[in-house]
Amino acid sequence: MIDKKIKISLVIITAIPFPFGLAGTNRIISYSKGLVELGNKVTVLTSNFHENGLNDQYDGICFKGFRKRHKLNGLNKIDLPFAVIRQISYLFRTAREYDAVLVVSNSLILILLTYLVCKIRQLKLIQEKSEFPFVLNRKGLLRRWYAQLYVNNVYYLFDGMIIMTYPLFEYFKDKTKRGCRKIIVPMTVEPERFINANVNKTLGDYIAYCGYMGGNKDGVVNLINAFSILEKKYDQIKLLLIGTAEDSELLELKKIVCDLNVKNIVFYGSVARHEMPPLLCGAKVLALARPSSLQSTGGFPTKLGEYLATGKPVVVTKVADIPRYLEDGENAYLVEPDDNSAFAEKLGFVLSHYEDALQTAQKGKELTNTVFNYKIQSRRIQDFFISWLNAVDIV
Repeated sequence: MIDKKIKISLVIITAIPFPFGLAGTNRIISYSKGLVELGNKVTVLTSNFHENGLNDQYDGICFKGFRKRHKLNGLNKIDLPFAVIRQISYLFRTAREYDAVLVVSNSLILILLTYLVCKIRQLKLIQEKSEFPFVLNRKGLLRRWYAQLYVNNVYYLFDGMIIMTYPLFEYFKDKTKRGCRKIIVPMTVEPERFINANVNKTLGDYIAYCGYMGGNKDGVVNLINAFSILEKKYDQIKLLLIGTAEDSELLELKKIVCDLNVKNIVFYGSVARHEMPPLLCGAKVLALARPSSLQSTGGFPTKLGEYLATGKPVVVTKVADIPRYLEDGENAYLVEPDDNSAFAEKLGFVLSHYEDALQTAQKGKELTNTVFNYKIQSRRIQDFFISWLNAVDIV
């Protein structure tokens, strides 16, 4: 039952950190904040760590953590399944407070337990999908068998799906039960975060990347190689890599930098959410060299919205839905994936035609006030829930 004053009461079940984390966290904050501003209630229940207490609010979003960080790493691992049990138990006890449950997780155990609660408590169960199923990347006969079992059965549990891209929408068409409603919600951004950012001018001129650098999912290796080419002509500009990865992966990236004899790359490290806007706004160019991969084909990087919101030129590869929204030379600069020389050439073009590039960037920034704006997309999500009985997909 939906209260007249609160249009929707939504609970989000996840295993990612909240409210401080990476892209997944920022996406939840973005559309949840929009829903709250529209008069809805959003509660996030996470089985991940929460450093500043276990029960709080962030931008009007209620959240509760179920896992305390112990000094001994072994205890942290042991506590994880108990955190999930506490999380699901809390959901069961408070189920009457919600109209629907949104799962932002691929964990089979978490999905099954949430499904059981929803069946017993008669709640709608929705999943958010921002990439292809993780199990598709698994190798080995047994793992491939598990992957097929997973993708052919798990998605039939959901009553609805919030999907990030058109390739994902097509993929999940025949993976869900009849009547499962779907909506495409692209990357969302809060442009207000990037207005009047207090830029640190001591960093000099730099090209910036932000995100998780492990696994080369964002093409950080490609970007380093492209920058090694660019640096030969533009030796005064730096490449600022904002973010982190596993220690072994960072060592490998630094070895690549050393082997290429690149001098002007700075591993800046991870930063808090409020520190990101000044760093991105201070860059001359924002870069994202995502390679061809299953992940890049289905995903839509949240950082791209943040890049565009700065009003600085953006150089990005043509993967997934990016060419659907961005046009080379019109509102951003697009390059074919996996071509490091072409990426370096495009960066050089932007730097040598910088005033024109700033005009292009302003058109990209306009998209963060329209199609990528969190307020607009949150209203679509609200309408998606309210018009549930219409059984019509919103694209």
